[in-house]
Amino acid sequence: MGQCPKKCPTGVEGVGQQNGAVPLPVPADFSTGLEWIVWPADDAAPDFDARWAAFDLADVCRLYGVCVVRVGKRVLAIYPPALEPELVAYTGSLLAEAQDYLSANMDRLPILTQAQAVEIVLDIMRAHKRLRFCRGDGGSRWPVYPREWSAGQRATVQTLWFAAGDALDRDEFREIDQ
Repeated sequence: MGQCPKKCPTGVEGVGQQNGAVPLPVPADFSTGLEWIVWPADDAAPDFDARWAAFDLADVCRLYGVCVVRVGKRVLAIYPPALEPELVAYTGSLLAEAQDYLSANMDRLPILTQAQAVEIVLDIMRAHKRLRFCRGDGGSRWPVYPREWSAGQRATVQTLWFAAGDALDRDEFREIDQ
């Protein structure tokens, strides 16, 4: 009682949070590797849940610049360096849920060769001098990340490390122990 009736907010006036999450700008020609995925219409299909996860994964990839590739018989996601840790975790969980569907359609995913992965790792090492690889048991190499790196940066190098495989253990992959 005694209060003036308040108007409902119009389109001009904002309500709630002013600075919502804005997706990272992704170039128009960016390929997620999942452009072939379509809406999972048949809810009776045995792979319905995996298809939904793949459909959601394709959306996340398109919005945040994540790329899904195949390396041998593995399906891996390559994350942009600035991706928030929560989005890295969410993308990883969607990838795990969609794994069976993506594995069944492996021939539709872009291929990342070991040589390409090594070249990308070397480019990252040139840009970030504190990224190093150390030798583990049996002579294999393991990444040692700079302390201040984001989850996206770590996840990207880890994915590329998996993709490069034993190509990182070759002698021509110098720069590592220096």
